[in-house]
Amino acid sequence: MTESSHNDRLPGRPEAVSGDRKPGGRSDGFHTVFNHAGAGMVLLDRSGRMLQVNAGMRRRLLYGQDELLGKPVFHLLCEADAGPVERRISRLVNREIGHFRRQLRYVRKDGALLWGDLSVTATFDAAGALDALIGILIDINEQKEAEAALRQSEAYYRRMFDNSGAASIIIEPDMTIVMANEEFEKLTGYSRSDIEGRMKWSSFIASGDRERMVHYHYLRRQFSGQAPSEYECQVVNRWGEQRHIFMKVGMLPDGRRSIASFMDITRLKQTEQALQENTAKLRTIIEAAQGYIYTCSRQLELEFMNKAFMDRIGRDAVGEHCYRVLCGLDAPCPWCRRREVFAGKTARMEFENPADGRWYDAVMSPIVDDNGSVSSIELFAIDITERKQAESALAERAAHLREENVRLKSSMRDRFRFGDIIGKSKPMQTVYDLILNAAATDANTVIYGESGTGKELVARAIHENSRRRGGPFVVVNCGAIPEALLESEFFGYKKGAFTGAERDKHGYLALADGGTLFLDELGEIGLNMQVKLLRVIEGRGYTPVGGQIAVYPDIRIIAATHRNLREQVRAGAMREDFFYRIHVIPVRIPPLRERKEDLLLLLDHFRQHYPDQASLPPITGQILEALHDYEWPGNVRELENTLHRYFTLQQFDLLQAPAGTKPSPPEEPPWPLQQALERYEKDLVEAALACCRWHRGRAAAQLGINRRTLFKKMKKYGLDNA
Repeated sequence: MTESSHNDRLPGRPEAVSGDRKPGGRSDGFHTVFNHAGAGMVLLDRSGRMLQVNAGMRRRLLYGQDELLGKPVFHLLCEADAGPVERRISRLVNREIGHFRRQLRYVRKDGALLWGDLSVTATFDAAGALDALIGILIDINEQKEAEAALRQSEAYYRRMFDNSGAASIIIEPDMTIVMANEEFEKLTGYSRSDIEGRMKWSSFIASGDRERMVHYHYLRRQFSGQAPSEYECQVVNRWGEQRHIFMKVGMLPDGRRSIASFMDITRLKQTEQALQENTAKLRTIIEAAQGYIYTCSRQLELEFMNKAFMDRIGRDAVGEHCYRVLCGLDAPCPWCRRREVFAGKTARMEFENPADGRWYDAVMSPIVDDNGSVSSIELFAIDITERKQAESALAERAAHLREENVRLKSSMRDRFRFGDIIGKSKPMQTVYDLILNAAATDANTVIYGESGTGKELVARAIHENSRRRGGPFVVVNCGAIPEALLESEFFGYKKGAFTGAERDKHGYLALADGGTLFLDELGEIGLNMQVKLLRVIEGRGYTPVGGQIAVYPDIRIIAATHRNLREQVRAGAMREDFFYRIHVIPVRIPPLRERKEDLLLLLDHFRQHYPDQASLPPITGQILEALHDYEWPGNVRELENTLHRYFTLQQFDLLQAPAGTKPSPPEEPPWPLQQALERYEKDLVEAALACCRWHRGRAAAQLGINRRTLFKKMKKYGLDNA
């Protein structure tokens, strides 16, 4: 038997070590490590009572879990060993030693008296309080029987030597191995013919342990009893793998040779390391958790409290009733759902603590023992008082907004327009509802729709019906800004920031401060600019080009696009975090072909723009039929331009007129060549835009010109605002 006081500490309180839990759940890793270790393992409290016993220990003792928990470990030992073990545990608790190991005899349930090697380690926290006593029992009964047999006869010794369950060797004074059994062959990977008489014991020792092992060998021979008879080291097999072993060494009766037996404890060492790591992680998580964590028994007595909980009440209240400690009540809390939890369910609840008047969100989880029974409750509670206050304020605001919403809806009932938006169809009524919902919040909004559907009108309607209606409404055509100018256009610049910067200039973000920034064609913004805009959306501000002071604008972003932004995220053209910050409230505007019942309203609306109604050409039945049968790829914008040509030039034409519809336009007056060419070019550009649903990039490609040239021609012919 040897004792040592090394500091192999295992962080964590006994409750945290012995349980299978972490905040909000169980630690399956710890449960697996503890219960599947080959060695017998037991967790003890400071008095030596068993808190948890793993399967390996129960197999050795032939007892069930319920028969062992809570009983002193000394009752399992023979009388000669019980007293010394109890005294050493007392020394562990008092920190006189940090570890002890002792060979002893224990009594199995069937009365059998067996030999075991018991190792007990005490761990303490930073404050010096006891964390846990961890006991590991290695079965050395066969080894003891082999030693007894060896003392009886050499022949019997050889038989037991060869058939021993532990790897064993006999070592000459010069460390040559003269005898090795089958288990040693398995341990090292060498055959007996390779080992016996050919290899030295030191050849198998890992380099880090070799000097110590050689020293022990010669010290034992020269000074009997001065070297330890058992210790741990690492051996290297023929494949270079290192294995942890527990080694027992003794001198043979001839006084020359020594016998050594080994037990592979690699799995045990891995188990100990994993146990230490998992316990350390669990303790770190529990102590770092922003909330109160505790466990209590079926009698609602506290068994564990994390540091935050102890700091809150100013003491360690383990053993007291949870309802008295937490809420100052004399009986279980009326909102407590302990019955559900003891039935195996996890329960969540919010409650107002009468002790401090604050609100808490709590999760109660069952803690299940090895027999599948709920032994105790774990509760994790966080203070949500500020959230509840915010919810109350939001509820009041929501009620106000609901009243305003109802008022606006009632004022819209049976109306065929919303501001400058015309339509009475069901899809447009849905759009009106979405406008009201978006206007009631300050959340970022994305308007989806084909070119010409009126996305800017919808954005302006949201702005004018929101609390920001007194602020600016700044429109930005993202597709018309060159990549190199995006940053200076959005963020502005300081005088002298670059050549030509003769004065300070405000960017779009500064111009929209206090109001709404409308980003048309959002899908045209590159990834680099998305990162910079994301910082602004997240409240981290921006710095003008050439400036040093950050600016934090108060803006609401409404974006519009004809693209599928989710597809752009999947294709890598848009950052996912940017998408989710922008795509809070989606509004889809239906194309004109899906709401043709609004054609007459729109026709009447555009006709009212002309003061001399009597001089306008009539809308014939043939024209109405053509308008209804046409698919309107350019949507409302195309309809407005078509009617404008008809009312001003008395020329009615459609890009794709249905078969059989051939309205006869009036004769055209003669045109000068330049005017005719420009008229033809305008119609060609407008037709390409309508065909491509007003996507500038595709229209430019179809015409065989670059985007800049297309923008110039659109501006020349008044199509940029069409």
